[in-house]
Amino acid sequence: MSIAAGPRPVFERSDVAAVLVAIVPVDGPARQRAAADAVVAHWRAGAWPEELVSLNCYTSTDGRSLLTYAQWSSEEALRESLRDETSVSRGKPGWGVLDTAVPEPAVFHLYRVVRPVAAPDPGVVAECFPGAFFTMADGVSVREWTDCLLSSEEETEGEERAYPGAIAANFHVGTDDASVLVLSEWASEKEAVAHIDAVIEPLLAHAGGGDAGARYRHHLSLAGPVA
Repeated sequence: MSIAAGPRPVFERSDVAAVLVAIVPVDGPARQRAAADAVVAHWRAGAWPEELVSLNCYTSTDGRSLLTYAQWSSEEALRESLRDETSVSRGKPGWGVLDTAVPEPAVFHLYRVVRPVAAPDPGVVAECFPGAFFTMADGVSVREWTDCLLSSEEETEGEERAYPGAIAANFHVGTDDASVLVLSEWASEKEAVAHIDAVIEPLLAHAGGGDAGARYRHHLSLAGPVA
């Protein structure tokens, strides 16, 4: 058995119950490449649970972080994996190449997927993935915050969301009920940056502040063992 490289993940999959996400800071492109290689090697070497749908690694375009995104068909199996120090969810994926503490991964559920009314050409492949975490203040509902943010966007920009290069925005809510992950899909980084500057930054300011995060490229996906 071996673990093969797979297609890029489909975020809106009906068979995915929960995702495990980590954003790991790195110090420059060389360490970023080493960390990404170490993570993939760890994934390939570990056992692949039946409930694990895909493992995905992204690298930031500024060379300062990488993002891992694991899709699971069972949240119970995911949490069992987190309790196992030798699993693909934990273990020792070669983080020794870094000179920084590695944050604990967090469990999220996909809450809303927002797409332009006019879908982009089906041949367009996402090349840029802006990703950002937002932590809620005490007493603020993550779902209400997300709904309010999107309602404000519709009021100012319109419901069509005819943004050049936009493919989808995937809003995830944390099982801690205190965090939101937004991982978007764009045809190019240039178009993503233009949208962040013109639309997202003003929306975040209106919502009380927040960091628009980093922009990522797809590095590698694994889709399970093959004979």
